[in-house]
Amino acid sequence: MIQQSLAYDPSERPSHLTSFLNAYTDEDLQWLAGRFDIPEPITVEPFPDRGNINLHTYAVHAGGCEYLLQKVNSEVFTMPHRVMTAMLAVIDAQSAALQADGSDPVWEPIRLIRTHSGAPYLDLSDDHGPSVWRMMVRIPGVVSYKSLGEISDRGAQLALAEEIGRGTAIYSDLTSSIDPTAIAGSLPGYRDTALYYRQFHSVMAGNRTLDESWELLPTDPTVRAGTELHFLVALEDEEFLARTTDPDLAPFIELVQEREPFTMGLWTALSDRRIRHTLIHGDTKIENFLFEAGSGRVKALVDLDTIMPFTWLADWGDLQRSMVNVAGEKERDLSKVVVDREVYEAVTRGFLQASKEVTQEEVKMMVFAVQAITLELGLRFLTDYLRGDTYFQLGPNDPADLNKVRGMVQLTLYRRLVEFGPEAEAMLERYR
Repeated sequence: MIQQSLAYDPSERPSHLTSFLNAYTDEDLQWLAGRFDIPEPITVEPFPDRGNINLHTYAVHAGGCEYLLQKVNSEVFTMPHRVMTAMLAVIDAQSAALQADGSDPVWEPIRLIRTHSGAPYLDLSDDHGPSVWRMMVRIPGVVSYKSLGEISDRGAQLALAEEIGRGTAIYSDLTSSIDPTAIAGSLPGYRDTALYYRQFHSVMAGNRTLDESWELLPTDPTVRAGTELHFLVALEDEEFLARTTDPDLAPFIELVQEREPFTMGLWTALSDRRIRHTLIHGDTKIENFLFEAGSGRVKALVDLDTIMPFTWLADWGDLQRSMVNVAGEKERDLSKVVVDREVYEAVTRGFLQASKEVTQEEVKMMVFAVQAITLELGLRFLTDYLRGDTYFQLGPNDPADLNKVRGMVQLTLYRRLVEFGPEAEAMLERYR
């Protein structure tokens, strides 16, 4: 663990600026930005593309440069120091690897601005709880996308998909030197397939108390503290019965029950040491990639908050799952849930042509990984709907059955991916 020093004289700190504070004035933001080693004068304004997690994200202008000031959301990431330790590790690994071999002249890791006292982030944690702020250089001359649908030209869509596959390979290779056992995940229980199944079994058993769920609960106290709520049914009896006996869901409940050993496949391969234990990004969706505005070349993979030890195949599976689902995750007409074959091939080609560290055993599991991660997400949506939407919480305008729909879409996509499997395997043969 990196020991951090405070970037301020505690006597300077405004008395109201505790970790409990959740609304910041212009003066507060000026004070926060001024703790970092950037030239004055400093201007701070809201950042329009802040995302849905780290809500306190601001654009900072100083000395002709642009920066992002951001508070790590400690309600989501209850251990933000873990977030920063992992973030620093992957930034340093990327920078060192690029300096050693110059493998990609376009790729640019995130760069953190240190505080005036030399700390890599500003730690304002106190008796009220954690409070971690960071400042990053805003990478210039880049574009990003929320979906391929933002691009009208099909050829350009496929070129972008190939770049995303290439970017995933570059990131995985550049961070492969990190010892994964030295990094603790920022979201305990995330990507733990066995835990997700234990939650499913607890919910299907109708457990409403921790005593009833005792044999299924995690033994690790940190994991338990962050996940035990999701082992319990949070619905009235009548609604719970309606959801668990819903004829629409019956075949999907049967599917996840039958496929439990299959879904555990990545963990089994890791345990058997057939694949490498690495750090993963944890959220390889299209909007977390940045591209050069002129050339369209992939330049960075950002949003480094969900880094954890596992296998890069999880990143690969989640990427392909999100890229090839033509219908999106909220489609009610399941006949529209199909695999975009051209996108799947473009992402595959980009990854395999760029990857240097991937092993033959891992290549053999690439098709499987997409199927398993898709099934796992379907399980998570389904379980959450059955227990009362305690994890994927609904917004005020969301339909009551949103997580039911999401679960059915992902599990239908899993079936389509299985049907597509032989064609996907042929793609691997073409490009590896």
